[in-house]
Amino acid sequence: MSAATYQRAEAAHTIWPTREPLLENMFPELFEYLSGTPLLTLETRGSGVVERFKTSGAIGLIVPQELGGVGASARTAIAVQREIGGRSPSLAAATTMHHLSLATLLEYAHAGTEDDLDLARAIVGANTLIASGFAEGKSGSSVFEPSMKAEQVTGGYLVSGSKKPCSMSSSMDLLTATVVVPSENGPLRGIALISAETPGLSVRPFWKTHVLGGSESDEVVLDEVFVPEQLVIADTDGQSMHRHEMTGFLWFGMLITASYLGAASRLVELLMAKPNANSDLIVSAAGELEMSYSAVESIARRFDGGERGADLSAQLLLVRYATRDSLTRSAASSVAGLGGSAFIDKPEVAYLESVVHAYGFHPPFRSQMAAGIVEYLEGGLFMLTPDSSERSSAASGGSR
Repeated sequence: MSAATYQRAEAAHTIWPTREPLLENMFPELFEYLSGTPLLTLETRGSGVVERFKTSGAIGLIVPQELGGVGASARTAIAVQREIGGRSPSLAAATTMHHLSLATLLEYAHAGTEDDLDLARAIVGANTLIASGFAEGKSGSSVFEPSMKAEQVTGGYLVSGSKKPCSMSSSMDLLTATVVVPSENGPLRGIALISAETPGLSVRPFWKTHVLGGSESDEVVLDEVFVPEQLVIADTDGQSMHRHEMTGFLWFGMLITASYLGAASRLVELLMAKPNANSDLIVSAAGELEMSYSAVESIARRFDGGERGADLSAQLLLVRYATRDSLTRSAASSVAGLGGSAFIDKPEVAYLESVVHAYGFHPPFRSQMAAGIVEYLEGGLFMLTPDSSERSSAASGGSR
């Protein structure tokens, strides 16, 4: 896509996914495929929707143009992700993990050497789909908690562990995994880059529900997988990795929120298409979503302005937790307005309502972070680390 085409696409803005021209202008083949394929077909396990994403050019959505990507701003990226979420929630949720992994890698590359930037260029140039082995799917854990262990051997490390669920497990080209790396000064946290073709890496069935079945969220198992030393990045100073991961966390929070707002928007569109639909319920359902989208868009605008760190992360979490409740209220209004007949005749209604509730299952959970956020609101420093998450979870009773 040319820079001029991107600029025209970024300037456009409307509310609902089917009216939003960004996806059509930026990735027309993906737009046509998603728009022309029934929702429940896209959402079915084995639908191939992730493979279509790989060939669409959208892999490089948030990658700077100088590294071969599209160079979309955060504000543009969330608009695109909302559109995708309105057409295939499975694809939106799954590809959020790709963008999270890629954003974290790019942070390291920009802070590292020219070799690191060359590696990033090679990954983007090869149209690499990156699955996340971060601890995001582990209940009761921080997204930054190392999920695997690395044993040092000649020339690299043997990495063992598993990630479940792991989105895009069938289509991924590369897996990023947080690991515990041994050193002379004790264990260090690190990130390993692991090819999906590496011996010792396998995929096991895990995802049993039909909801978000197209996301390919099965278990990825690593059994003494050899990773060359140059593909394991250790946090030697104890600080840089936290900064880079915090930026990845911001990308994740913005994109995953936009994804589910797209799914809920699809429900409102179904209600708007109903003859003689209750206008009060339409306004109620749409208002909840627009309020939440405006909030996450404000975070994205500040991110685009260069803001990073604890304050923005804390405020993003507040937006995420409020959005969870807004999504529930909006979906309830849409389903009530559609009525029992639509619930019976249109399986998309019950499906999308189930999808919306899945938003609350993405860590960090409100109960884990509530005490820390209150401390921040009282003037303290907000921290998003395993230790602070565990303290917050204990303080709040450890439930979701």
